[in-house]
Amino acid sequence: MERPIFKPIGTPEVELDTPALVVDIEKLDRNIETAASFFRESPANLRPHVSGHGSPAIAHKQLSAGGTTGGIATSTIGQAEVFARYGFGDIFITNVVAAPLKIRRLCALAQSAKVTVGVDSPAAAAALSQAAASSGVTVNAVVYVHTRGSGVGVEPGEPAVELARVMEDADGISFAGLMTYEGAILCDSRDELEAESRRCAQAMLDTREAVENAGISVEVLSIGGTHNYEIVGGMDGVTEAPAGSYALMDEKYRTRRPQFGIAGRIMTCVTSMPEPGNVITDGGRKAIGGDAGDPGIDGIPGAKVRGLSAEHGGIEVDPNVDHGLSLGDRIWCVPRDIAGSVNVHDYIFAIRGGRLEAIWDLPARGHYR
Repeated sequence: MERPIFKPIGTPEVELDTPALVVDIEKLDRNIETAASFFRESPANLRPHVSGHGSPAIAHKQLSAGGTTGGIATSTIGQAEVFARYGFGDIFITNVVAAPLKIRRLCALAQSAKVTVGVDSPAAAAALSQAAASSGVTVNAVVYVHTRGSGVGVEPGEPAVELARVMEDADGISFAGLMTYEGAILCDSRDELEAESRRCAQAMLDTREAVENAGISVEVLSIGGTHNYEIVGGMDGVTEAPAGSYALMDEKYRTRRPQFGIAGRIMTCVTSMPEPGNVITDGGRKAIGGDAGDPGIDGIPGAKVRGLSAEHGGIEVDPNVDHGLSLGDRIWCVPRDIAGSVNVHDYIFAIRGGRLEAIWDLPARGHYR
């Protein structure tokens, strides 16, 4: 854990130590309201996926905005355990759980919270059933259906129906419905996005119909995310969309989801300018994350990251233009993937009007187990 160097509330953002994860509260609130306003009028509900920000403070804002299921989604049991300690009582783990240790943790969590989890095989269903029954708990479970890419999941249609039958008859399991994670559909064409989103959703809707024709009730059909929430969220039969990146946003969504603003950025400091056009900052992979690609740069036209080392960022600017940069100046980086960036920080500096308003802990960061 990093050693915090905090400034008093009211401090101008440019006086904060760098590199720093900074969130503009006004943009965050607008993003949350944009998503919530759609779901308040939609047949489906939003289930905020909190793994992208790991912040109970932000999650409370998302639920308070309305249009939600009343619960949250996480990617791991570890994240679910953390958010349960912060008072979140309805948690959907959008993953499969197979290892005996994790199943025991899941059953322990179910003692104090409503927990839903994905299942994609009869063997996993049997293991969950045995552990839940032995622990005296009931775990909500959904059939995890594969619709796109190389992810986990049982195939749509009859394979999903057969697994639903197994889960419906299993002790310790309350069969809740169906889920898929189709992955972020990053299309530059709206027509392509809509076609692929509807293809995945229709496979789920057809599977829902098949399960219900088998005499099994389907309460939950979960699909979608920030990339397509307004497409799948408007389809009858879809009950919830687990979207998360919309709250803080990132570089990969910047041009594809223009209704949302960039609320989360990394503030870095110019530490060296060894030659014209070459700017070095203190924002490297350890502060920004770089697994998903280089970050974008705000406020400097034409600037681009030419590489990140562990502790430094190399930024290329036009050597023929006077950008007014000096040692100590701040440069704002927009992470390519906000989840990977948040995961390397212990807290968020929450800013309103250019001044520090709050410091939010990130207790779920690093809980990937």
